[in-house]
Amino acid sequence: MTGPLKVHEELAGLVLPESVALHPDGDRVACVLDGAAYVAGFGGERMAVPGAAPCALVRWLPDGRLLLAGGDRVEVRGPGLEPGWRATVEGEIEDAIPGDDGTVLVRVADPGSERDGSHLGLRVADPGDPFVRTPGGRLRRLVRFTIGDALPRPVALPGLTVWDADWRGGRALAVTSADETPGGYYHPRLDLVEDGAVRTLHRTSWQLARPRLAPGGRAAVVVEGLSIVSGRVLRADLVTGEVAPLGDVDDVTDLGWLDDDTLWFTGWSGTGVHGGLLSAADGRVLRRWTAWGTLGGRDGQPSLSVDRSGTLAAACWETAGQPPEIAVAALTEGDWRAVTSFNAGLARLAVPQEEITWTGHEGLPVSGLLLGGRPSGGPKPLVVIAHGGPTWLWSSAFAPAESGQLALPLAHAGAAVLLPNPRGSSGRGQDYARAVIGRVGEADLADLLAGVDHLVAAGVADPGRLAVMGLSYGGYLTAWAVTRTGRFRAAVVMSGVTDWLSFSTASNLAGGFDPLYHAGADPATPEGRERLAARSPVYHAADAARGGTPTLILHGDQDRTTPLGQAEQLYRAWTAAGMSTELVVYPREGHELVEPAHRRDAAERVVGWLTEGGVL
Repeated sequence: MTGPLKVHEELAGLVLPESVALHPDGDRVACVLDGAAYVAGFGGERMAVPGAAPCALVRWLPDGRLLLAGGDRVEVRGPGLEPGWRATVEGEIEDAIPGDDGTVLVRVADPGSERDGSHLGLRVADPGDPFVRTPGGRLRRLVRFTIGDALPRPVALPGLTVWDADWRGGRALAVTSADETPGGYYHPRLDLVEDGAVRTLHRTSWQLARPRLAPGGRAAVVVEGLSIVSGRVLRADLVTGEVAPLGDVDDVTDLGWLDDDTLWFTGWSGTGVHGGLLSAADGRVLRRWTAWGTLGGRDGQPSLSVDRSGTLAAACWETAGQPPEIAVAALTEGDWRAVTSFNAGLARLAVPQEEITWTGHEGLPVSGLLLGGRPSGGPKPLVVIAHGGPTWLWSSAFAPAESGQLALPLAHAGAAVLLPNPRGSSGRGQDYARAVIGRVGEADLADLLAGVDHLVAAGVADPGRLAVMGLSYGGYLTAWAVTRTGRFRAAVVMSGVTDWLSFSTASNLAGGFDPLYHAGADPATPEGRERLAARSPVYHAADAARGGTPTLILHGDQDRTTPLGQAEQLYRAWTAAGMSTELVVYPREGHELVEPAHRRDAAERVVGWLTEGGVL
C-alpha cells in the first residue's frame, strides 16, 4: 500500500464536481469545478465557460440558457454560452432558482450573517469595522429578477430569514425562521408568498428542507426531518391549507415534481442511497431503486438534476472503488454510470470496504463501514472515526470526506478503519435518528463501543492498538469516550463540542440544537445546567485522567459553530488533570480545514499522534 501521507497528498488533487445541472434536453451537464463553471458532454469532453466570473452554482433555464451565480453576481449565458444578462445584489448569493416565466429567484445572505457548520461555520464577509450586530439585522433574503432588468425586486418576508425556497408562477415557497442565526433553522416554518402577502402553511419542532411547488399551483411538498435534513415528505394543499405526511418513504433529501401527479425523490438508504417515483396524491411508491455509493449534492446530501422529460437524472456519484465523477442514470432505475473521468488516476488508491452489522446498546442492530479489509494474519490496529451531526452518517464512498479525509489514508497505513452509524444517524428512518434525543453520549457511544467489541471478537481489531477520532459531534463523542473508557491508546478531537453549557450560548446554533438534542434541558435552570454538565467532557477530566488516553485537539480559530473556546476549555481541563494532550489552532479556518497547508499539517499530526501512541 501507499504511505498514508502520500495518499492524503494525492487526495488533495481530487476534483469534486459541484452544483451538477443536467440540461433540459438531457444531452449535457454543467457543473462547478474549483470555483469555475464547466459544461461537459457525455463523451467525456468538457469546456470551461469562457469569461465567467468565479461562481458557486450553475442552473439551466427552461429555454436552455445557462444561469451562473456566485458572490454578489448572477448572470445568464446564451445557447452558445455567449455573455448575456448580468446583475448584482448586496450580500452573498446562496441559491438561484429559475422561474418558468423569464424570472430568477435569488436567495442572498446579508454581509455578516452566520453560516452553519455545513458551510464551514463562518460569517459571510463583512467589511464593517467595527462589526455591529443587532437582532434581525443580518438576514437571508429573497429577491427576484426579470432577466434583462438590472435591479432586483424584494420578495416580502419581513423580519424573517430564508433557509430554502422554490419559485413558480410568481409565487415563492420558503422555509423561514424569525431567528436569523443557524439556531433558527431548528425552529422553522413553511411560508407561501403571493402578491406581497405571506401565508404560513406549517410550523414544526423538526427541520424542513427542499420546498417544492407543484406545476399546477394547487399543492406543494417539503421534507421534514432532523438537522441536516433527511426525512419524510409532507404535502400541503394550497387551496385548503391542509398539511399532512405523504406516504411512508423516509430519509428523503431531495425531490421534485415531474407533473401534478408524480414526484421524484432521492435520499439515504443504509450506507447507500435510494430514489424513485411517488404518487403525489397518496405517496405510494411507484418505483424505487437502491444503490451502494454516495450521491453528492447540496449540503453534502444526495441531490439530483432531472431533464425536462423526467427520464434521465444527473449527479456527482462515487463508490468504494470509483472516485467522484459526474454520472447519469435512468430516473426510475438508479443505474449510475460515470460520464466524466476527472479522477480516473486516483482509482488505484481504493481499499476494500464492506458494510458490517453488530448488536448495539439494548440489543439494537447497528451498522457501519469497515475500510481496509479483514486481516490475513493477526488482528490489525483499529481507528474508529465518529461522524458529526449527530444526525448525519457514513455512506459508502471512495474517500469519506469528513474528519479531514483521513479514513482512506489510515487504511493505507495498515489500520482497520471503522465508520460507525450509531443511533441518531440518518439512513435508517426517523425513529432511529430520533433515538439519540435526550441520550447524547449515552446510547450512541454505547453503540460505537459495541462495534469495537464486535471487531475485537471477530479477530479484526487488536485490543491493544485502538484509537478514536471525530469532527464536530464526532469530536464530542471522541472526547466523551475518553472520559468513559481507557481502552483507546490515542484520541483526536477535531472541532469538537466539549462543554454543552457554554455551547448553548456561544455557538451560532444556540437556542436550536440544544433544546432539540438535549430534550429541552434549559441552561437557565439548575436542573438544565446539571443535565448539560453531566454530558460535558470538560467536567469529567478526572475520569479522563484515570483512563489516560493521549488526546490531540485540532480547531479552527474562526469556527462559530463549535467556537474555539470549546477546544481551549478541553485543553485546559485535560492538562490540569495531568492528561497528555496538545492543542493545535489553525488561523483563518472555520468548522473544517480548507487551506491545503493546514489540511496537510493536520494529516501529519494525526498520523504522528497515532504512531507515537502505539496504534499505527
